[in-house]
Amino acid sequence: MSRILTLGLTPSWQHVLEFIHLKCGEVNRATASHWFSAGKSVNVALAIHTLGGDVHTILPGGGQNRLKMEEDFQNLQLSHQWLETQSEIRVCTTLIDHATQTITELVENGTPLTDSEIAAWLALCEETFPRFDVFVLSGSLPGGVEESLYEKMMAKIPAGKPAILDFRGKGLLDCLKYRPFLVKPNREELEMTFQTKLTTEETLLDACHDLNRQGAEWVVLSDGPGKLYAVSEKETHCFRPPQVTPPEGKTLCPIGCGDALTGGIALALAEGKSLPAAVEFGMEIAVRNLFQVTSCRF
Repeated sequence: MSRILTLGLTPSWQHVLEFIHLKCGEVNRATASHWFSAGKSVNVALAIHTLGGDVHTILPGGGQNRLKMEEDFQNLQLSHQWLETQSEIRVCTTLIDHATQTITELVENGTPLTDSEIAAWLALCEETFPRFDVFVLSGSLPGGVEESLYEKMMAKIPAGKPAILDFRGKGLLDCLKYRPFLVKPNREELEMTFQTKLTTEETLLDACHDLNRQGAEWVVLSDGPGKLYAVSEKETHCFRPPQVTPPEGKTLCPIGCGDALTGGIALALAEGKSLPAAVEFGMEIAVRNLFQVTSCRF
């Protein structure tokens, strides 16, 4: 099996609180509280690892939250490497309201990196990349970090090895000249990348083909419970995710489903499956993620 490397610069120490009925502007007492490691690249790595894949993740972080995440990784036996930083790892909070079956996310932005930390990060990438076969770059950049960092990371991936990109905007567009194997936006991210509303199937597919023309071999476009497309210059595949309902008294939790999709696709590709088959597998994993509070642990 091919070795997979996941990278991201905005890990989080995640707090999930469950409520029978959440009422804004009032005192709310949680019925359950969960703490665990998260962030897009961490979720992808955890999905691959707990599904039996050979994966390693590299991430920056410091402070007490890094120590808590380190303990979590050790318990899960997740292969990982830290770039220790001056800044504390962020905390993101999810509020689950079982009465209305709604999810509210409180997202703290990633903590900034110093110039010396960015230089050390790129040196770590250059040292580590030759040992891996499939690369997944995902997540936003910390505040104050130039979008060109994505491009600098892509430039260090050995020629001919597939890369999966799950981020948006100019940083994504600047990476396309390196011909990544797969770009995986959702509808909102695609709209933000092209700075326009994509309201029809035709405009969505046109935007995907634009990414193909700029260098992406495949584009996988998700839209929550809606249709999912896999698009190359010569092929277009449309998938319909299964419609699911929560068990009585429970709430489906979509947090991390996009990362579960990415992890499932990466694992299937590492096992030699075709892109359409990999997407089918990734969708199955994303649906499984709906039924758990702690993201991407299978």
